[in-house]
Amino acid sequence: MRTETPQQRIIRLQNAANAIVMHASSDSFKNLIDNNENLFRGFRLVYSTNNIEAGFSHSSLKSIEDDCPTLKKFFYGTGLLFYSEKHYEDTKRKGRIRIPIDYSLSLDSNAAERFRIWESGGSLDKEESRFEGLVRFIMEGKEQGFNFDYSFFIIENLLDSLKPENLRPFNTISALKRFDHLEYEGESFDIRNPKFTENKEVAGQRAVEALRAFQSSTETQRFLDRRMGLYLIFLKAVLLREQKEMGLYKQLEALIEYSLDTLGAFAKTEIYFSWKLLKYGKTFRFFDPISQLGKKSLHKIKGMSWDLFAVRYQETLASMSDIGDFYVPFFASFDNRFVELAQACPIRAILIDDLDKRVMTIHLDEYEYMVDLNRSISTELNHRLQDPEEKIKRMSRKPTVKELEKKANELELALTKYY
Repeated sequence: MRTETPQQRIIRLQNAANAIVMHASSDSFKNLIDNNENLFRGFRLVYSTNNIEAGFSHSSLKSIEDDCPTLKKFFYGTGLLFYSEKHYEDTKRKGRIRIPIDYSLSLDSNAAERFRIWESGGSLDKEESRFEGLVRFIMEGKEQGFNFDYSFFIIENLLDSLKPENLRPFNTISALKRFDHLEYEGESFDIRNPKFTENKEVAGQRAVEALRAFQSSTETQRFLDRRMGLYLIFLKAVLLREQKEMGLYKQLEALIEYSLDTLGAFAKTEIYFSWKLLKYGKTFRFFDPISQLGKKSLHKIKGMSWDLFAVRYQETLASMSDIGDFYVPFFASFDNRFVELAQACPIRAILIDDLDKRVMTIHLDEYEYMVDLNRSISTELNHRLQDPEEKIKRMSRKPTVKELEKKANELELALTKYY
């Protein structure tokens, strides 16, 4: 039986997130929990740090990346600490305990493509050694093993898979399905001569079934809508960046207003990514591809929006994980853009409310972001944000797919003026 209303619980969740934001990264995890036990009660927390505390169950991100350099971590630190009410009580009673962890490995498009080339007998050239390391890591696992997940690749390539002339997504998914049935013996395994217990036809049938399931899923459409929302906010930020007469706070205010008008909500995390572009775009390599606008910029912005959405997608998986008590995501990639993304947008913690299915991602520089947001919100805009009638009106009407596409076309047309 619930002891608090949903409204009280979401306020407590926000207060718990604020406690993390205000907690110095150099201070101990134990102090964070002990000083805020009432706030964290009933929630789960994955906390990234460079200072692992022996008294807590923890995981070394650095050792996993050292074992398989193709893996890219999402969290900023070298290790993770974990909290849940039950585990914390067990830790205090028994000392250090072992917590089941779901290590999940997702693929970006370039890694998935290499599975297709390899399965069809093609050459991996200079990437063969790194690819073999990835295959061996997947098959042999780490600690309690990795959950191999390519749903993000399917969602990212879903619209392309609907084009009859484009067989690449289907062939890639078919190769990944067949990889599920790889014959693997560590010492005798030959990366140049893989053997599978499933033939191409059966793997192809399973690939068709997977694509149809994703294409007909309302959940998939929600993911695509969320990614489109992120793309709109990011593209709008790129355009605002070109308005040199506007300062950072005016740009942020315009972004918030655009988010309210277009998405019907204050898209705080999406605006965070744009804040990093507007304030520190010249500092981080992740934003280099759009440092100057040209004919290829639109394609690059779309690709970057998918990279940014990968972070949002992992939030959802974190709340759905049923393999372990905690979910730790990694991406397999043969370039460094996820490393560059982690440097630009460092993730400090994921706070999870299983009861109400809410997940909050907290970045290392969240406090600085919140200060800039507060400075950018005018009295008029604050009234819009706080007005209960307008809140209800916004929540009652979410934009349709066609409306989002129309907004995207408008921004894309505006982008052409800059090259």
